[in-house]
Amino acid sequence: MGNNIDLLTCRFKNPELEQKYQDAKWLETSSFYSKVLIFFLLIGLTYLLSLYLRDTIAIKSVINPLIQVIIPIFLITRNENFRKIHMEKFILFLPVINMSLFHFLDFERLSNLPHIAILPLFHSIVWTSLFPFNFINSIVASGVPFITSLFVLENFELSIPLIIVIYICPLAMLIFNKWKSEVNAREKFSKTLVINENRKLMHKTLNRYFGDALSEKIISNKGELKGENRWVTISFTDMNQYSTIIEKMSPEIAVQFLNEYFTSLHKVIQKYNGVILNYVGDSVMVIYGAPESQKDHEILAIKTAIGMREELEILNQKWDENKFSRYWKNIGINKVTCRTGLHCGNLIIGNMGSDDLLQYSAIGDVVNIASRLETINKDFSTEIAMSEEIYASLTDEFTNKAKLEGELNLKGRSNKTNVYSI
Repeated sequence: MGNNIDLLTCRFKNPELEQKYQDAKWLETSSFYSKVLIFFLLIGLTYLLSLYLRDTIAIKSVINPLIQVIIPIFLITRNENFRKIHMEKFILFLPVINMSLFHFLDFERLSNLPHIAILPLFHSIVWTSLFPFNFINSIVASGVPFITSLFVLENFELSIPLIIVIYICPLAMLIFNKWKSEVNAREKFSKTLVINENRKLMHKTLNRYFGDALSEKIISNKGELKGENRWVTISFTDMNQYSTIIEKMSPEIAVQFLNEYFTSLHKVIQKYNGVILNYVGDSVMVIYGAPESQKDHEILAIKTAIGMREELEILNQKWDENKFSRYWKNIGINKVTCRTGLHCGNLIIGNMGSDDLLQYSAIGDVVNIASRLETINKDFSTEIAMSEEIYASLTDEFTNKAKLEGELNLKGRSNKTNVYSI
């Protein structure tokens, strides 16, 4: 990582990367700098007021407080983008110019104050440690006041070795610590970018196989999706006359056809927050209400089934226009349609399989019934078949359109299951 950083300036060698870092840093420091501006503004105004009350207003005495008033007011009136680019540079004037003027303008008075000897080190600690200046600005902010204060220190007849021990060495340690923190901050930022990029790539890859909701769940849980009991809706969707349609297609054309078909269905499934659990041939199994809880997932499943039917109408028009539909129209099939079976209830969902190969899946009677409802469409000449449990969960918008088609006998169940279509 260090190869990407200029060790002299403590900046990324890549300007774009440095800009990203500065943008991220601004989010952390903007609030602090805003408070600093208000602080200096209040100090400056208070200082000016005290001078006015003492009737000691003169150019020499008002330069410092005026700087503390003018710079904050100027920056506060600028837009966000201007402050992001220039605020640190303007705030740098406060320690560099203000403190330097403070030493020069009050030289005679300061030189008679013994405690003023600690002021250079105090300035360096404040500007280097407390302010989030970049490395170069930190050197300027700590160094310039110190250099100017040396003129004051001359009057105290301090020896060179003493100045080195008391001032130079601590200042050097402060600057080195700032250098180290700047380099470390950029290395950490660079690593974070790599982690985020890897996470995006992982999410994008997983999303292609598991969908957005499930892939995010897998990542956040580090691949562990433990079994749980949930009330969910399961749907199965199959293509009508699939085997007949692809009979005359080459493998490449068949794959292309299925991809277009599933892409069309997936667009609708994604719209209503369904999670695809499995593709088997022309069949797609979808779950609603897991892995994340969903309100009214039964209605979402119905909307999906109706939406897929409508989306296939659009896709059939496209196939008619590009003459792809010849593969099935030549054998007497007018258009591609699908059948959907829907059922809801409690089942177990989670990662299932071996330690080396897992699959997010669902176990329970709900799956079997939904699968049987998809198949029963053939007997009733319907396209969307739902159980009585789904029907009971629907609003009037859908129940008014639904129709009781008959009953379904299921193994292990004493009572027959009413089948509705829409």
